Amino acid sequence: MSGGYNVQLMKRALNDCLPSIYADPALYDLVHAEGTDDEVWLLTHLAKQHGCGIKTALEPACGTGRYLAGLLRRGWTVAGYDLSSGMLEFTRRRLAGWGKRVKLARGGMAAYRPSRRFGLIFNVLSTFRHLMSEREALTHLKLMAGALEPEGIFVLGLDLSIYGQDEPDEEVWECRQGGRKAKHVVMSIPAEPGTRRERIINFVTTPKGKRETVLESSYDLRSYSAAELSELIGKSPLRIEAVYGYDGRPAILDGPERALWLVLKTR
Repeated sequence: MSGGYNVQLMKRALNDCLPSIYADPALYDLVHAEGTDDEVWLLTHLAKQHGCGIKTALEPACGTGRYLAGLLRRGWTVAGYDLSSGMLEFTRRRLAGWGKRVKLARGGMAAYRPSRRFGLIFNVLSTFRHLMSEREALTHLKLMAGALEPEGIFVLGLDLSIYGQDEPDEEVWECRQGGRKAKHVVMSIPAEPGTRRERIINFVTTPKGKRETVLESSYDLRSYSAAELSELIGKSPLRIEAVYGYDGRPAILDGPERALWLVLKTR
């Protein structure tokens, strides 16, 4: 995690209190858009392979609704909820043309109780790891289990930790959509087993006239080894039906693949 560019960004974040990327839903959507179509395809494929055939879907912490939009285009009826009113307003505008096939609400992953059942529920890209305690994580699993149709599936996507082997990491990519472009730098500091806190630092730079605007977001994610995740699921009403890598290939929970999508069903 070295390099003059990143050190400069970190100093600016500490000294200048940079605005958060979450304050700009359109920019947040831009930097996360790549790969969305492939991920929506994988969700529908897993529902076809393992699900109950009911094309209703729920996304907790739905953000800007890019997955929901993809499912709507494929004939699904969708629902989503999020704590951010700004993100929800962006999603409402994005999905405004779909009428009664969309329901959105404000709520948190450890508190919101859906009022109906769904054939597919999905929580991917390690969003689940924002739940920072065992109690919150287990509560979310129980709430989602209660919202599944019989033989419906809950797809849980997250990256696993191997304590003592993980190293600080950095990813940099550029994105463009319409007339807007941005560079995204993501740095991660691995978790220790005692703390189970992985530190994530995001910087997004985007042109603003002749200058650049920098937005930052820093937060912790709860870490899970394969054993810790298996133990947590074992305490819930859910069981592991199948495991896949992010590329859609079958995998195993305690295998070499670290980025996983778990297909869960009620017991």
